[in-house]
Amino acid sequence: MNSALICCGLAMLFYGLEIAVADWKLAHIHPRVLTFCYALGVACCAGVALLFIDNPTLPRGKDWTWVGLMVLASFVAALAHFAAITGRAGAVTLTLFYALLPVVAALFGGLVRGEWPSARMILAWGFGAVALVLLATDQRPPPEAQP
Repeated sequence: MNSALICCGLAMLFYGLEIAVADWKLAHIHPRVLTFCYALGVACCAGVALLFIDNPTLPRGKDWTWVGLMVLASFVAALAHFAAITGRAGAVTLTLFYALLPVVAALFGGLVRGEWPSARMILAWGFGAVALVLLATDQRPPPEAQP
């Protein structure tokens, strides 16, 4: 199997674990505190991991602008992520919205690189978005709460 696909699977697995743990055990903590703890923990782990590679490629010149944009985007995303959890969105609803990440990434790709999806793909994404909103806003009580 392609190592990039294995990394994708690992990312999905561990992001799923992070979301579940935050939802189950940390939803009572303020989103800014969770964002700070998350960022500090990731920074420390990344710093230690850097000790184990030879000649890391560092950003140069205009790369730093993109690094700054990536950091800002990650901060806003993490803050909104933890605010959704503390707002009791729940892990399932939060991850339902994350199913739209390929759509958003493709749209940004179109803006930055001019690589636009086909009309059929956009239509399919629209149907997918409507389905996700319908699922996420379902107001039925969970099975254990039903009489």
